Amino acid sequence: MSDQGSWNRREFIVKPILWAGTASVFAKADLLLASPTRDTSASPILQRILGKTGLTLPVVSMGVMNADVPGLLRRAYELGIRHFDTAAGYQNGRNEEMVGQVIKEMGVRDKVVISTKQPSGSRSQNAAAAKKQFVEKVDGSLRRLQMDHVDILYHHAVDSAEDAQAEGPLEALQSLKKDGKTRFIGISTHKTVDVLSEAIRLGLFDVGLVMLNYTMAHDAGILSTIEKAANSGMGIIAMKTQAGGTVRPDAKLPKELPAASQTALLKWALNHEFITTAIPGFSTYEHLEQDFSVARNLAYTHEEERFLADKTFASKAEFCQQCGECRKDCPKQVDIPVLMRSHMYAVQYQNIGMARDMLASRAPGRGLEACAACESCHVTCRNTVQIGRKIEQLKALPVSQLLT
Repeated sequence: MSDQGSWNRREFIVKPILWAGTASVFAKADLLLASPTRDTSASPILQRILGKTGLTLPVVSMGVMNADVPGLLRRAYELGIRHFDTAAGYQNGRNEEMVGQVIKEMGVRDKVVISTKQPSGSRSQNAAAAKKQFVEKVDGSLRRLQMDHVDILYHHAVDSAEDAQAEGPLEALQSLKKDGKTRFIGISTHKTVDVLSEAIRLGLFDVGLVMLNYTMAHDAGILSTIEKAANSGMGIIAMKTQAGGTVRPDAKLPKELPAASQTALLKWALNHEFITTAIPGFSTYEHLEQDFSVARNLAYTHEEERFLADKTFASKAEFCQQCGECRKDCPKQVDIPVLMRSHMYAVQYQNIGMARDMLASRAPGRGLEACAACESCHVTCRNTVQIGRKIEQLKALPVSQLLT
């Protein structure tokens, strides 16, 4: 990957809305200014190279996690999407089955990039047992996908440097790559700085799947770590680009977010040139068309500029950045970041199954059940999340049946 220049030199390009005070400032930035009525349908689809993999991908891909309509994948391919991201745990394996069946029926396996993910097993396993289990589960993914290999195989949901260096999954990934069951190996994480820094040190991963959205614009540590990984040759794919979903994340936000909000957020992430592609998780045809519309032009419209210049969304979206600092405040040592992710899945994604699975993954006494006896939560977020309110919402949702 070519050198994209220093962080400071690009700040005006990728983070202008943080400092711009008037529309006249934007008028001088031709790269970011586009007429809201400009027709870009005939423009070429923007593509970037995925680090040392050499794969060339459109800047917008598809996160299939919440999709359960086969026709949506077909339409995505027709529009120009060529990368489809799934995982073993999505919809209890049915997501992989759907992806595999659609790709087989369309006869386009050689024209698409398929990625899937496998999390680690229990930390109590020895390396040999962990490797064996990892390989067996990946074989299960390949059967569901009806494929002899995937293009990218991720060690999934790695949330600590310790987990990133776990011998079992690392040996499994390298063995699967050697055996041709994956072309490239990757790591996915919600703990960007710790995990991506360890991945850079290890030098084994071809791809990194990381969170990046506008609510994180102030965090120079995250941005510089992602850029460093890209400069090391790792291909970077962005998730959570629209702050966890298109459903209104909190009652304090307007009932209807501006139509330009979702495209503005996606463009903000993609205007960082160290991001190769993003995997927005659209689950309707309307959202598919909306998200892919940015793939031909990353310049902001006037409406998008106004949305980003108004800091209401960034301050009220309450996106949990998974920093983990809140754990220090909880006398019961509840894994609060996991609760916040569960809330995102249940409320924003409207995916109760994913929320249940996330909560069930916690050790006894570290999940939502530990909050049951607390009348109120006094844990404080270092950013903008109202943790206590979200925990109360979780208790009131069907996921709370896990406590009984």
